[in-house]
Amino acid sequence: MNVKAEVFSKYLEEKKIEAFQVEEIADDPQHTVVYRSHVVVEGQQLPTLVLLDDSVFSMIRVQISPKARTEENELAVLRLVSEQNMKFKPFKLYFDQSGALILDVCLLTPGAEEKDFPMLGDEVYGMFDVLIKFLEENYRGWMKEIW
Repeated sequence: MNVKAEVFSKYLEEKKIEAFQVEEIADDPQHTVVYRSHVVVEGQQLPTLVLLDDSVFSMIRVQISPKARTEENELAVLRLVSEQNMKFKPFKLYFDQSGALILDVCLLTPGAEEKDFPMLGDEVYGMFDVLIKFLEENYRGWMKEIW
């Protein structure tokens, strides 16, 4: 397990947070560890990942809607995503290969030793607070455009 993941796992244990399933990616050169969970928005459970590896970045990724981009709505949803990306600095929306709408948050987390990450858990959870508020404010409008 990489150092950031060890620090984050300790944070979760200390705070008695049991919302994540942890998976170490085998044979990954960046030693990626995936923390799987979900956030609830408008009664929907949105699959959520925290991705920690040896790079200077950490990611929070949320699948907002599977199969959100279709032939019928492609132009409208691409415009929507572009507008959102221009407005909101910390969040990037995009569509994966299957057409799912994904939201990524990239956190700068440089360091190589445990002492380099004293606030990692609080930073991730602080961003979750901002992320959930953002989703609560925008989710309904996105779904109207998608469906």
